[in-house]
Amino acid sequence: MKIAFYNHTSTVSGAEISLLLTAKYVTEAHPIIFAPEGELLQKARNQGIEVVALPSYRARMTRNPFLLVVYVMGMLWAGWKLALLMKKSQVDLIHANSIRAGIMAGLFGWYHSLPVVWHIRDMPPQGYIGNLIKRLAGSTAKALICISESVLQSMEHPSVAKRCHLVHNGVELKSFHDEEKQRIKGHIRSELQTPQEAQVLAIIGQIAPWKRQEDAIEAFASLIREERNAVLWIVGEAKFRQENERYLVRLQEMVKAFGLEDKVIFTGFREDVLEICCAADLLLLCSDHEPFGRVIIEAMSQGTPVVGTRGGGVPEIIDHGVSGFMYEIGNTDELAQYIRQVLDDKAVWSLLSQNGQERVREMFSIKQTSHNVQQIYKELLARPGVESIERQRAKEIV
Repeated sequence: MKIAFYNHTSTVSGAEISLLLTAKYVTEAHPIIFAPEGELLQKARNQGIEVVALPSYRARMTRNPFLLVVYVMGMLWAGWKLALLMKKSQVDLIHANSIRAGIMAGLFGWYHSLPVVWHIRDMPPQGYIGNLIKRLAGSTAKALICISESVLQSMEHPSVAKRCHLVHNGVELKSFHDEEKQRIKGHIRSELQTPQEAQVLAIIGQIAPWKRQEDAIEAFASLIREERNAVLWIVGEAKFRQENERYLVRLQEMVKAFGLEDKVIFTGFREDVLEICCAADLLLLCSDHEPFGRVIIEAMSQGTPVVGTRGGGVPEIIDHGVSGFMYEIGNTDELAQYIRQVLDDKAVWSLLSQNGQERVREMFSIKQTSHNVQQIYKELLARPGVESIERQRAKEIV
């Protein structure tokens, strides 16, 4: 079976990393990635995955009615171009990698006649817009893949209830041996001008207000007041929105106000996330209702303990007190307390490290993720309606 993985943007973040991994491991299918030319397609080519370059467009939520019309027209134009390509491509199914991609692929289903799967990687908006999205999903999607129980519940609507499938993100079960870990740790700490003996905290992800990197800075500041030899790495960049760029400036000003310029390091975007996790002593996730928390399973896979927020999909990953700790969103005192507990007690650190690795092996393997996704494909393509579509397409070819 030929699967068209459709991504509406060329920018690479967590969703695109998950897409590339899934495409790599769908061993019973022939994946083709459809996306605008850019970073995503280049990575796919490097992995030997077939690609098709699409026209790019810009679309952002805005209150400006003129810009909103322009953005909507851009989406419709891009969706039509996609439908034209799909009609010619002879793929069996479209796997849309986001809500927006699902809308664009689904709206022209009347033309390309292909089953569309929406991969829901974010919480849908609340209110009227959210209900509209769910209704569109109900009328255009044959299946919806939700990356966490929290996301699945947020998509609850009579029109889609029976089509939602829970499939957690997965990671490659790759870990470095002890000698290699020490080499990686030494190299990255030297590169980031971090003392080898320092206690290193890392927060990894897009710089954005909802990621709440400010909480990591505030909790870290309270630790530094105890005269600890500690460093905080803020890994990621501000992309997609201007408000994210403004938030980065605010974080930098916050660091200056605390006098932590030599203790907090903004690394920018890094591709070597597993290596960063190896080089750090503890990973923090401070997001306001993270849909899943891919970086958590990446850190746990390397034996790096994690402290994350109690919300969104995080409780599905972290077994509190066993494979990590969770704190209430925005409670920086509680966050600092758990940081101290992990860093100051080697037995606790070792317990979380070992249990975290075991949990990832048992629950979050990319092979299991891809297997579950392929089962959804098979179920859809085995339906009588799809078989009749295939017969019609065969006639068109002849």
